Amino acid sequence: MTYPEQLAALGATDAALGTEVAPLRNLEAILKWAPGVGIAFAGIDLVQQDEYSYDLYLPLPDSRWLVFGMS
Repeated sequence: MTYPEQLAALGATDAALGTEVAPLRNLEAILKWAPGVGIAFAGIDLVQQDEYSYDLYLPLPDSRWLVFGMS
């Protein structure tokens, strides 16, 4: 599934979150956005998958998780 397809799926289930996440294109943008929506840096996890890929886990204030795959 491509990133635009994932955004469309997110927007179909949570339009507001999909709209907020759509412009985020890199780690810097995500880390600038997170505190403004109530995500504390202390709760963020970056998990290495291999030498080039990471999963970034962000705990949303409503007890859900938002996960980004990064390479």
